[in-house]
Amino acid sequence: MSDPNTQQTGPRRSGRGLKIALGLSLGLNLLIVGLVVGALLSIGPGRGPDGDPRLRSLGLGPFAIALPREDRQAVTDRIDRDALRADRREMGQALADLRAALLSQPFDRAAAEAALSRSRDAAHAAQGQGHRALLDHIETLTPSQRAELVERLGRALRRMGGPEGRR
Repeated sequence: MSDPNTQQTGPRRSGRGLKIALGLSLGLNLLIVGLVVGALLSIGPGRGPDGDPRLRSLGLGPFAIALPREDRQAVTDRIDRDALRADRREMGQALADLRAALLSQPFDRAAAEAALSRSRDAAHAAQGQGHRALLDHIETLTPSQRAELVERLGRALRRMGGPEGRR
């Protein structure tokens, strides 16, 4: 005979509702993973919301968004990488010198001004390289390609919250 106070220790069957809930949970998790992976794969150099960081660092922010990928690559291919590295090294050294001037007792205003001036000159040189590379590339475009660039640039400027550009 069985004791009414003793519980059965045999396998317990899961309810149909639990199986449905687990299936829906798995499907939802796979959907979320797919969305995250898709978003990560769509963001890379030149594909993020702000375009190619290499172009942005050269003062070409809106063009980093407006130019198609192959055009962005064509512009960056025109950059003298050795000169750009030298400009960036100079900016870094100038900032290190500025740091030293800020820490000096008493404050060395002349040294800070000189460091900022060197940093500004190096940044200006790097930006000049970016502008020359962009203009060299634009010069190769057909009138219809330039018109498309103007449209894309207008969208990029609106997206960045800036002026929409004039035609």
